Amino acid sequence: MRFVLKAALLAATALSASPALAQDEETIVVTATRQPAEADRLPADIDIIDVDTAIVRGQSNLADALTGTPGLNVSRSGGFGQQTSLFSGGSNSNHTLVLLDGIRLNDAASPGSAFDAGQDTLGGLSRIEVVQGPMSALYGSDALGGVINILPRRGGEGPINGRLDVFAGSFGSLGGSAGIDGAVGRLRYAITGDAFVTDGYDLVPERMSTHTGDEDSAESTTLTGVFDYALTDAFSVDLLLRRRDARADYDSFIYPPPTFNEQRIDDPDLEFARNDLSVARIGARWAITDALSLRATTGQVIQERAETDAGVTTSSYDGERRFSDVTADWSRGALSLSAGYEQQNESVDIDQGFATVVASQDHHGGFLVGQYEVDRLTLTGAVRVDDFEGFGAETTWRAGASLQLTENIRAYSAYGTSFRAPTLYERFIYFGNPNLEPERGQAWEVGADARVAAFGRDDGIEIGALYRSLEIEDLIDFDSFFSYANIDRASVESAEARVALRPLSWLTARVSYVYTDAQDEISDTALLRRPQDVWSAAIDIERGALSGHLGWRRVGERADQIYGDDGFSQGVGTTEAYDVLRASVAWSFADGVQAYLAGDNLTDEEYEPVNGFAGAPSNVTIGVRLRN
Repeated sequence: MRFVLKAALLAATALSASPALAQDEETIVVTATRQPAEADRLPADIDIIDVDTAIVRGQSNLADALTGTPGLNVSRSGGFGQQTSLFSGGSNSNHTLVLLDGIRLNDAASPGSAFDAGQDTLGGLSRIEVVQGPMSALYGSDALGGVINILPRRGGEGPINGRLDVFAGSFGSLGGSAGIDGAVGRLRYAITGDAFVTDGYDLVPERMSTHTGDEDSAESTTLTGVFDYALTDAFSVDLLLRRRDARADYDSFIYPPPTFNEQRIDDPDLEFARNDLSVARIGARWAITDALSLRATTGQVIQERAETDAGVTTSSYDGERRFSDVTADWSRGALSLSAGYEQQNESVDIDQGFATVVASQDHHGGFLVGQYEVDRLTLTGAVRVDDFEGFGAETTWRAGASLQLTENIRAYSAYGTSFRAPTLYERFIYFGNPNLEPERGQAWEVGADARVAAFGRDDGIEIGALYRSLEIEDLIDFDSFFSYANIDRASVESAEARVALRPLSWLTARVSYVYTDAQDEISDTALLRRPQDVWSAAIDIERGALSGHLGWRRVGERADQIYGDDGFSQGVGTTEAYDVLRASVAWSFADGVQAYLAGDNLTDEEYEPVNGFAGAPSNVTIGVRLRN
């Protein structure tokens, strides 16, 4: 049955762009090859999320913006500010590498180096590029399942451009961003400050006896600055700064909460998690010739997390990553090459109360990436060698080809290897293992897309499909002595199908389906939080000053750690499927002035994206955007 379904999906129709943004024929991306390239010529599964589009649909934070990406499962443990994991292509959450303009954001101090997508707002960002599939040959560790590159806003034309966004919504939510950008002489700049605060809702499902109705609030403030200065026509320097302070309430460790005379005696305001992030990078670019350029950067990423219960800090995770790199880009005619060397030092200071880790490690890496275009054929290749202080060298590679069979039909395929380095936590916590080896993966994929003339348009119908097979070995898990060891294996097979119809110039309808079979090869069980079936459909309207969106998403049953109605674990079981319906409308009623109204979970369905954590009830957002 599995192979019949695969064949059906490969023959099915599909749209080759994310529902968040239909890709234009010449959409330029930078993440798939580390150089600007046309997305529709690359042998990779690429989705692009336009931040402005996401915001007017009521998606003011990173997790919401990523939710509609086919093949990317966003598992949120409650509302904004709560732990949010990203499962790309059916791989583990720590197999998705997240970047900020190419800067590695995965948390060095977390047990598994996974990125938490629950705290970031979108005010200082312009777009998000999602490339699924093994990308370690370009970016190194953690990229077994894919890469998400978050791109900040940059200065526009004119000396000063102002932006102001303000919105309010259900759960006492209030947010907004203010920014200026422009170009003055040789200086180009963009500065944005954004903030969000919400009273939230009780993240414990109503079915559980531990549900009290106490709201789990959250807040986040972020300041982003991007500066470029051209010293000469050939030499420029740049600076990127981003600081995020985030705080979220959570429920007490004590279940049920203690009471006196039937009144709770714990203070939920004293139970909160802090998650702060600082990013700084300074760089320089030298255009040596028209064909050859050199770029060098240095900087650091600091992540500070802590949990407090009853006024006492119960755990803290502080991590710092210092990095420097140099990259040479060369392009002539049909051939483009990039070669680079990277160096970084990771250090952590972890205190869990019962165990601590204070450690650091050095890492060096070198890569070579190439792209060659001839007629309708595009060939890409990459090879990378990483050398970690903890275990030595690891070599990964990737190769792919994309062929334009006709003017409107394209087929592509790719193969790549990847790895995840063991974290300092896994190596040096008291049940850790300093002799751990990396987790290693290999994957191949094949896909096709096409445009069909219909409804009086050359692209009246867009169709396509993708199939990927991923094998991961030496997965790190606990052995019989309750110590970390390379003892597990996993296999993931996934297929996607998408279709878009444009019966009218102002109307687009989309449908997508993703099938995922993710298995633990040792226990012969399904991997947790990977739904086998995910359906989505959307209708988009763009007519003059009016734009509208109606979207539906169904997430199928999935294996998870199950919590009973009494709040206690019942082991691994199945979490029920759920449907979410959302809609939004935006109106540009004056030059530079836009108002929007968005609603999420319109049917007010009770669901648990992660078992034991309630999804958001029905809610609305209303906002205004101003541009000069």
